[in-house]
Amino acid sequence: MISVFDTQPVILEEKDGHVLTVSRNGLLYKDSNGEVLKDVDFEDVNGIMPSRYLNSNSSYTFIFRGRNWENMAELDTDRYNTSDGHNIRETKAIITAFARHKLTDDFPDNLDTLDLPLDYSYFKKRETRLSGGVITNGKKEIPIRDIRRVKCVTNGTISNLGIYTTDKGKFFFDMPKMTVTLNALTVPLLEAVMTRNTGHGIDFSRGDGFEQKTSEFVIIRYLDSGQQQVRDCIEKCCLENHKKTVYKRKNL
Repeated sequence: MISVFDTQPVILEEKDGHVLTVSRNGLLYKDSNGEVLKDVDFEDVNGIMPSRYLNSNSSYTFIFRGRNWENMAELDTDRYNTSDGHNIRETKAIITAFARHKLTDDFPDNLDTLDLPLDYSYFKKRETRLSGGVITNGKKEIPIRDIRRVKCVTNGTISNLGIYTTDKGKFFFDMPKMTVTLNALTVPLLEAVMTRNTGHGIDFSRGDGFEQKTSEFVIIRYLDSGQQQVRDCIEKCCLENHKKTVYKRKNL
């Protein structure tokens, strides 16, 4: 993985004077007086959840979940409109840095050796985890080499990724083998798995049921072209075909 966070942190200052510093290892949030209000180490975080991120264009609330999936911190981000497009610079910086930390600089070449939690269902009291090339949720498991399709399904509030092990569904019945929450880790992970397995990524063709005819708006908010690049390959100008495909997809 190639990331801006490999060499330096990203420092963002807003109109009210607060400063957010995001690095590959965590974040520091200071108010206009320089007082530290939030100091988050990604090593202590299992997952992050930005509420309203897919159904609004400003003022999101991050929930950081700790090693036991408890809510350990909250942070409001992108409270001010900074452009006519996606107002996501603070939120996207945190998402990208968190993915960089958890997936490591070996990603996506380490897909089969990664061992990390992906999500937790409080209702079902089950953790979804990737370990040894297998995604498991305590009830089902799927070897990532068997994944043939991944569909993004979101209404802006509830967002999931349906995982399929067949190239095509049945005419009347096409249920996913497993469903995982759309988040900062599952999106780049399954994008890389799909690209390696099939040559194309996640299916974002389904809309949100409202104004969005597709779910391609998820791409700019959760994916970064550097996530699919391997440093040695870049330096030698010999990216494998599936990495080229993903790189072009993010830079359309």
